[in-house]
Amino acid sequence: MKKALLLLLIPCLCAAAFGASLPPDIKWETNMDDPPIGDPNALKGGVFYMDMEDYPLTFRLMGPNSNDSFAGWNRAFTMDLTLVNLHPTTDRFIPYLATHWSIQQDNQTIYYKLDPDARWSDGKPVTADDYVFCWEMMQSPHIVDPFYNNYVKEYLKSVEMVDEHTLKIVGQNPSWRPLYDYNLFPMPRHAIKLGPDWVKEANNTFQVAAGPYVVTEAVAGQRIVFSRIKDWWGIDKHYFKGMFNVEKIVLKVLPNARSLDFFKKGDISLDYVNMAKIWAEEMNFDAIKKGWAHRKRVFLRVPSGISGLHMNLEAPIFKNKDFRKAMQYLFPFELINSKLMYSSYYRTVSIAEGTEYANPNLKPYGFDPQKAREHLAKAGFAKRGADGILLNEKGERASFTLTYGDKQFERHATVIQEVYKKAGVEMLLKLLDGATAFNRGLERKYEMTITSRTAGFYPEPNQYFHSKFKAATNNNNIWGFGTPETDKLIETYMFDLDKNKRLDAMHKLDEIIYDEAFYIPFWNAPYIRFIYWDYLCWPKNFLPRRTQQLTDWQVFWIDPAKEARLKEAMAKNTDLGEDTEVDVDPYGIKKAMESK
Repeated sequence: MKKALLLLLIPCLCAAAFGASLPPDIKWETNMDDPPIGDPNALKGGVFYMDMEDYPLTFRLMGPNSNDSFAGWNRAFTMDLTLVNLHPTTDRFIPYLATHWSIQQDNQTIYYKLDPDARWSDGKPVTADDYVFCWEMMQSPHIVDPFYNNYVKEYLKSVEMVDEHTLKIVGQNPSWRPLYDYNLFPMPRHAIKLGPDWVKEANNTFQVAAGPYVVTEAVAGQRIVFSRIKDWWGIDKHYFKGMFNVEKIVLKVLPNARSLDFFKKGDISLDYVNMAKIWAEEMNFDAIKKGWAHRKRVFLRVPSGISGLHMNLEAPIFKNKDFRKAMQYLFPFELINSKLMYSSYYRTVSIAEGTEYANPNLKPYGFDPQKAREHLAKAGFAKRGADGILLNEKGERASFTLTYGDKQFERHATVIQEVYKKAGVEMLLKLLDGATAFNRGLERKYEMTITSRTAGFYPEPNQYFHSKFKAATNNNNIWGFGTPETDKLIETYMFDLDKNKRLDAMHKLDEIIYDEAFYIPFWNAPYIRFIYWDYLCWPKNFLPRRTQQLTDWQVFWIDPAKEARLKEAMAKNTDLGEDTEVDVDPYGIKKAMESK
């Protein structure tokens, strides 16, 4: 009798422990119909070398200093391994760490089936409890991360374990994109001790990852090495085929301004060529002409992120909107584009550039010194001092400091500086190392700064412009902006199921931020320019259509036969034949632009 009673109690105890159950009529969905993201015939092995501007201040995924230039690589094998993902060419949702999903009629409850093969890098299974733990971490004050603390409050009402491989996520509101909004990555509960000292204790701890690589070596100020996990659980999964091919990724700390020099010496496998001048004038070196290395401009379709000059609304001089507008009218984009960038870029204007949520009626301020003078006068700067810089009635100079972290931008900054000076505005230049400059922005310890952010498939105005981020620092609201009106527009975009209302809200938000003039958008181009050594190979289309940077979709691989051939050719100074096909337009983007 006691034995029978015990058996009857077991299911009840399990249900209580898991805290959730499946609806009786649940319908599961998946998508195995889209092509693999990489080339299934890609070879495995080899070492890929890449430069990194600065040694990271932390290896943590959350908390202070966890959003630097190293973070893209660190997250590629951790946070980017979400439950589902958008296929970067078809734009349809595909399985990632979950194999199936079921969206309920309320548009805010989703059930996920986890891949039972998924393992952490230490061999432990990835379970639903690891997603519950991620949710708990995001809520914790111990992570000292306002972004994630607020993210949970706004997006995730509950995360529950149905069983070890089944998860229930309930969003805070019905969503027009529930798989996008109520997606999540796991955090290994067994490997993280979360407490008041977690930020300090975890600062230099390598991540236990669900992805294919883990950090196996870190030499402060010199390099970080990622090594591929032997028999990684996802290696033969449909959408991972042809991805994560190299055996090791070595990130070398090298001065960014000299990356081309390091490439020519063979220290790195690939180099982004972000400067138009370098692309136009310095791509005829011997390695290119002899076919040892190749240059490619791959046309892609991606939204443009927040990129440009930013004014700190807490800095006294930028509290005045007329002064900010004067800076807009003095920004010499056409001069910079023609003289420094070979007219190869297009001016941006919207906070949602490249998406349907960008206000189609906005036009760049344009270079207009007369309008700038009018706004400067309204701001109180109407009289020039002995050195030509404008003064207000208190004798305060129209002067501020531009903080930046990339010496390559100095040529552009100098042009802007001269134009501003001619108009009576002093812009002092302050070059810092990249990580420090970036963090000064997050901490709002600047007057004007330059920074860029990548963009997702949908605009994310909340993290940039909602007023709840004004009171705290170390978040992406680097200007300290936010009003009740714009908060309401952001929330309409985030939560309203009516697409027309969302579009209208975003267009109005775009117009308000344009008028407030604290952000001077830069420029964009629908391509990535890079050079690489002949041993590096690519799929037929080179990169998926939605690629913003190589850490997004690692589809390249190393061919050992080509590596040996290259080594021999360089030793004997043998010509392999120049690759003259520079532009790659697999998705017809260049063709469409030129036909306009």
